[in-house]
Amino acid sequence: MDLHHPLIQSLLLPLLVAFTVTGMLRGALGGVQGRRWAAAGVAVAIVGAAVWLLGWQLPPGALTERLPWIYAAAALVGLGLEALHASRRTEWLAAGLLWALALATLAAKPLPLMIGLWLLGLAVIRAVLREHAARADAAAVLVIASLGLAAIAMLSGSALLFEASLALAAAVAGGALWLWPFVRIAFGASGAIVAVLAWLALMLATALLTEARPLPLLLLAGAFMSGPLVRWARRRLRRPSGPASTTARTWVEPLIVAAVALVWVAAALAVAQGGASDAPGATMDDPYYKPRW
Repeated sequence: MDLHHPLIQSLLLPLLVAFTVTGMLRGALGGVQGRRWAAAGVAVAIVGAAVWLLGWQLPPGALTERLPWIYAAAALVGLGLEALHASRRTEWLAAGLLWALALATLAAKPLPLMIGLWLLGLAVIRAVLREHAARADAAAVLVIASLGLAAIAMLSGSALLFEASLALAAAVAGGALWLWPFVRIAFGASGAIVAVLAWLALMLATALLTEARPLPLLLLAGAFMSGPLVRWARRRLRRPSGPASTTARTWVEPLIVAAVALVWVAAALAVAQGGASDAPGATMDDPYYKPRW
């Protein structure tokens, strides 16, 4: 078995590592602490897949060489916030600060553009962190948005960013199997912060290293509004007879949220496909990468 085959290193391995480590933490730490810390298995899979795909350079040079370091920093921040029992507001502020540092590390653009990217990241982070940790809504959107990002990276001519985005989707999906259809863990800061910051970093890398247009990437970011949109529609359509059942929220709601996120992703791919040229996008990362298809 070739461990360097794209389908293995960017799909199967992250999925299996996330699922296995999450389950081991859930079982080893017991019903309460295990449920709380199990999402750290997602962080292990995300960082491990990045190191496997992109390497661990010291000091990092190219933009793609900096991504594993950003992932590792996000994972440490998430673990620290989980240990401190930080509030959602504190998690959002800490992740927003880390996103600002990642922007300064990855991009040197005019200040108005940097501020706009930071605000976009804050909105995405807030959308993920405000989701209930005992439901799969946030994980479902992260998986769908990461798959959309992988598709746009491939359309833009970057096999490396395609694999990195696919690995992110697989790692989150491996942890999400413990959230859906039955909730056995909580998708807290130890997994959610590294996942959302990894997605933002990959989105920025796709924008900087390929010819992907801004509108498709903005539409992908809009997918993170799927959860609030579904809840708003549910409140508007709910009958006076009573609230929705807990079972429907934990089992059916993630499917509906994922379906809405798919609409955002389909719109992004349609726009990207419509504006794609015949020539592949000029990328900066692929000279360091020899894909094995």
